[in-house]
Amino acid sequence: MALSEAGLPQKTDWVAINDEDDKRSSDVATGQQMVSKLFTAGVTGIFCYNDMVAVGALLACQELGILVPQDLSLVGFDGIALSRYVTPPLTTVSQPMLEIGRFAMQMLLDLLKEKSVENRVLSPVLVKRGSSAPLKNNCN
Repeated sequence: MALSEAGLPQKTDWVAINDEDDKRSSDVATGQQMVSKLFTAGVTGIFCYNDMVAVGALLACQELGILVPQDLSLVGFDGIALSRYVTPPLTTVSQPMLEIGRFAMQMLLDLLKEKSVENRVLSPVLVKRGSSAPLKNNCN
């Protein structure tokens, strides 16, 4: 949907899904396994479902000689501390973890007291670092 809204085509080979059971494969391994397929499919950027998958993707790029961000941009999700210490530092969508924990605890306490709880929406923040760059050309 986001691709369509941006005027970009949707291609099934632009999506990588880990076919293995999560118990058998680490997030880092998942990131390492997906890069070759996606890069060969012509993607210029990969958005990973968490920072550890992005770290695995970054490792694969280094092994394959893919330059980040010159050849491929990488973005993670979560904002873990490790994301700022890899090379290049990882662009990430940082979640407000302290607020998430605080609200989750308050909701649990309210539920234990049989009080009603409300959904809360917290806003993540894009932390731009060295693993992403503007698109060089039109990918249509």
